[in-house]
Amino acid sequence: MRERMPGQLDVLLVVASEPLARRVSPLLSEWKLSFARVEEGEALAQVRLGVSRVVVCEVSEGRRPSFEELRASGAVPVLLLSTKADTPPDVEIATTPEDLVSAIFRAQGRLASEEAGSLELVNRFSQAIATQFTLPELVQEAIAKTRELCEADGASLVLVDRATGELCFDVVSGTAAGALRHVRLPKGQGVAGRVALDALPRLVPVAAECPDFDASMDQRSGFQTGSIVGAPLVLSGDVLGVLMAVRAATSPPFLPRHLERLVALAPHVAIAVHHAQVTQALRTSQSEVMQINASLEQKVQERTVQISRAKQEWERTFDAIEDPIVLLDGFVIRRANLAYARRVAERIQALPGRNCHEVLARRKTPCPGCPLLVGRSAALRAELGFGEVGEARRAILQFNGYWMSDDPDSQAVVVHYQDVTQARSLEDRLRETERLAAVGQLASGAAHEINNPLGFVTSNLRSLRGLIDEVKGTLEGLGGQTESLDDGLEMIDESLDGARRVGDIVKGLRELSRLEIGRREAACVNASVTRMVRKELGEALGSNVVLELKATRQADVPPLQLDQAIGHILRNAKQAVHGPQRIIVRTSSTEREVTVEIADEGAGIVRENLRRVFEPFFTTRGIGKGIGLGLTAAYGIVKRAGGELAAESPGPGKGATLTMRLPAVAGGTAAKVA
Repeated sequence: MRERMPGQLDVLLVVASEPLARRVSPLLSEWKLSFARVEEGEALAQVRLGVSRVVVCEVSEGRRPSFEELRASGAVPVLLLSTKADTPPDVEIATTPEDLVSAIFRAQGRLASEEAGSLELVNRFSQAIATQFTLPELVQEAIAKTRELCEADGASLVLVDRATGELCFDVVSGTAAGALRHVRLPKGQGVAGRVALDALPRLVPVAAECPDFDASMDQRSGFQTGSIVGAPLVLSGDVLGVLMAVRAATSPPFLPRHLERLVALAPHVAIAVHHAQVTQALRTSQSEVMQINASLEQKVQERTVQISRAKQEWERTFDAIEDPIVLLDGFVIRRANLAYARRVAERIQALPGRNCHEVLARRKTPCPGCPLLVGRSAALRAELGFGEVGEARRAILQFNGYWMSDDPDSQAVVVHYQDVTQARSLEDRLRETERLAAVGQLASGAAHEINNPLGFVTSNLRSLRGLIDEVKGTLEGLGGQTESLDDGLEMIDESLDGARRVGDIVKGLRELSRLEIGRREAACVNASVTRMVRKELGEALGSNVVLELKATRQADVPPLQLDQAIGHILRNAKQAVHGPQRIIVRTSSTEREVTVEIADEGAGIVRENLRRVFEPFFTTRGIGKGIGLGLTAAYGIVKRAGGELAAESPGPGKGATLTMRLPAVAGGTAAKVA
């Protein structure tokens, strides 16, 4: 059963005889059909008011209702035949009162089918309207569909101007289309104004009888309005406009079903209007924004060119600096220059986001002595030592930092590293040179002042010894006593030995006075080690000497001086070992340096003496057993060649290791030694 609207009835009874009415009424009540008995003239008015669209009419020989008018008004007549009569088309027939209920249900079914068709038509029209994206196209489509849906002579879509509240429409459809264009109505004027003001749909069957009807439009267009239906376009409580349909005075008036169709279509039109208005506003805003953006884009391009040029200038200046520079956030690298990338042998693109100590020092923790460990309370200046990758040699970098912000919480700092390794090496070499120069001056003076008298003394002692030998021989031939002469010869030998020691000291001092390496030559360290081991150690130690000769490159040092340096160190090791204690000699090389390592398992060196072993005249062998110039001479040879000589010892009784590092000859290879 169809759902009834408030005040709506299922059936209007138009019957003439009282007995038939009493017979039919219980049947309708039994089936719970609401009904009212009306006169024939009143039935048509009730249908037009929408009270009911099912009208039961009695047809007899003396009575035949005007069902054609009822049908034209949208009703479905149900004819109750009490006598034989012609049955008109488009009606439902009940020959007996008992068949009446079935006929009424068939009539309601026809109405439901018509309403479903109307709903389908509304849905189809709403889809067609929703596909229009511009407001003019939407208005044209909505007007056309409204006119078709309501079977109207004309239609219009009136929009509300939100700024003034006026009603405005640019175009209408129908015979008055040419005269009514670009019309604006004051708020509340006419039927459309009242519909918009009250936000309620309205059916005006006879326009001339409606007090809200504005006849000025008919005067302008020449069209005579007979009937009007209007539905407000409401969205979220706001009235966007009114959808109107009109019929001429010569056409039948609109019926409630026409208003129902218009009301069903109105929400879809309201949504489409809202979307179109929003789209139009967005397009207007977009056009304005595009104009603004075009202006801004031009300014941005100009600024971008300026910024890009400044950035390139800054980057080139930044990368042109030869010293490593890095921008840090704490210990994390944000940016670095090319010199920094070359220093750490990394691609510059791979540096941001990594920790500086991992990249620069190959450490997992910050470098000892780094000023960033203390934070803002410390001056950002220090000298840090870094191990060269793949080498034991260390580099010294001077750390100079500058905070990039005054914010105490900011950890952003720019750091400038200056490699002072060479400067410190030059300072050390300068001090060493000054020391050796002083020793050299002493040696030169001593050689000059001591050698000549020493020569006289040595020569005289030898001559004296010869004379005493002759006297001793003569006395022995005569059978005399020679014990006193033997004592004299022993004293002369001791004096000659002392003179020899003085000569060795002068010779060692002369060796220290040499400040230049002389002509550069290539020396095979494996061959030098083999020669000097045979010379200094010979067969005395036998299997106690271990050789591990793995150097594949030549050293940039004169071979004779290399032999002297190795010989001094081997003699020192020989004097330190006893019994089965071994001497191990190892050689190795990289592309940049050649290493000679001489280790012994002898007496070892106490820690406080490790820094003094290369000092002139320093010895731990005691008076008369060493002059303390052997390691000093070896140190001087290595330093003049641009290398390093270092001593290490775990402690007394645990042996010692002296490591000699010399620059390698580019492209040179060591000869194989059996």
